[in-house]
Amino acid sequence: MKQFARKWLLPILAVTLMIIYYITNIQLSPATSIELTQNYHSKIILIPLDTRPPCQKMVVDAGKMAGIEVITPPSEIMDYYTKKGDSKAIQKWLLENISQVDGAIISIDQLLHGGLLASREAQTTDAERVELIKFLHELRQKAADKPIYAFNILPRITPTPTLESDSKKIIKISRLLDEISIFQNVDDIKLVEDLKEDIKEEDLNTYLDLFKKNTAMNKDLIQLTQDNTLTKFIIGQDDGEDFGVPNMEKRSLQNYLHAVNIPSEKVMITKGADEVALSLLANFVQQKTNYQPKIYVAYNDEKAAGTIMPFMAGSVGSTVKEKLNLSNAIEVNSPDKAGLILYVFIGNDDNLSTQYKSAVEIKKYLAQGKKIALVDLSKHFSASETVFPELLKENVPINNLVAYAGWNTASNSIGTALANAIIYKASRPEFNTTNDILALEYNRLTLLYNRILEDYYYLKEIIDVLNITLRTNGYENVNDLDMEHNYIWMNDLLQQDMNKRTWALWHSKSAQQPIAVQTPDGIYKLTIRYLQAETFFPWPRTFEIYLQSHLNLYRLP
Repeated sequence: MKQFARKWLLPILAVTLMIIYYITNIQLSPATSIELTQNYHSKIILIPLDTRPPCQKMVVDAGKMAGIEVITPPSEIMDYYTKKGDSKAIQKWLLENISQVDGAIISIDQLLHGGLLASREAQTTDAERVELIKFLHELRQKAADKPIYAFNILPRITPTPTLESDSKKIIKISRLLDEISIFQNVDDIKLVEDLKEDIKEEDLNTYLDLFKKNTAMNKDLIQLTQDNTLTKFIIGQDDGEDFGVPNMEKRSLQNYLHAVNIPSEKVMITKGADEVALSLLANFVQQKTNYQPKIYVAYNDEKAAGTIMPFMAGSVGSTVKEKLNLSNAIEVNSPDKAGLILYVFIGNDDNLSTQYKSAVEIKKYLAQGKKIALVDLSKHFSASETVFPELLKENVPINNLVAYAGWNTASNSIGTALANAIIYKASRPEFNTTNDILALEYNRLTLLYNRILEDYYYLKEIIDVLNITLRTNGYENVNDLDMEHNYIWMNDLLQQDMNKRTWALWHSKSAQQPIAVQTPDGIYKLTIRYLQAETFFPWPRTFEIYLQSHLNLYRLP
């Protein structure tokens, strides 16, 4: 037995060492750790839509790329899930701090109601609206000539859960009212009257009144932009559909904008909500750098642009056009004329064959030195319908992507990828030290991995596993976690699962491929080492996560 053990000991040891070397060979290659300092060259205030990471953290992180310190109000006066923010305290804090920064991005929903969720139940009075207008005039006086960007969100079609009537019937009425306003169908008019008999008149009035008040507020804000109290004003549309009262409000505001003849670079209506502050940060960077991007838009197939994705009130192509307009971009008809390629992948169960074609195309563009912002969406929120797995399979150098996004709605993802890419492209020529250039790349890579790990790995793979685990153990409501029991347990499972996927991603050939960065001290060939992800649920629900990538940059010889 001992002789047998001695006979196989050396071969087993050799194989073990080979496996260890295979796994860690890049880590063992000669390289020098890059030590960086984050320098800030300007400062801006953000009053976020709410405290979820997409509305707050993502904007703060993107600001680092441009050397902009994004300041937000103290957490104790901000919203937290169903607890609304202290609007008066936030207004006071904003007035006290506006003179110390270079500009502001402000959510009207936060300033007036205390956040997006609170705005859905708001019963704002005319007096409160007038008081906010007065406050904004005072803010302009304090800000002097500094830019103030503001945004407000159209209420979504779904009524507040505090109403007693059947929400499905109110939504049906909402859709029919919009269709009647367009088609004047007699049968639809009769159906609305029948549906009204099954719900409380008071509930329907409360629902419709929310849109009337929102329209009045938006018209006031448009006037404030006309007189330059606000530098720019964006109206976002949350969770849209083909028909509904929100679309009626949108058309009314579009007609009003046309009547007052205000340019789109001052006021614009766009699909989306959570990503609007990030788009305005990109506008702030563009204003500072005089950057106007030339963008070529590529789709994975000829049907992608015409696809209407879930929760959207229009096609992918119309959303792309809106986001390009919001970015003051010039759309060009050839990748060779573009400084940036916006690659939009819209996956469904009928076009899986486009995954390989798209991966090869993206790899070719990257090999040519093209800058690509990748939007990676699935019609059914399925990992199997996205292009990202094919990128890994084909060893596409993902570290060369300027931006990636594939979360929630098409407007969220398109707006996020485009804004991050524009901030990067606009900022790069502004930096002239090796430290600042490398810090820009570090922040870009951190944002890139934040989005890949959350948008692909969490939202397409992990979230379903966690929700099934909760339900299997008797917790049906995944949007109301018990802070003393399953919240802690779920955070544990989330971190464990993310650790495994982060490790696998880091060791893929796609992630291990180095990038070359030109600096005043020559070309730096950089590689990523020790990629980790810190994750937890910021609110007691599984819908979104806090995710922060931690990576080390090393310089190869």
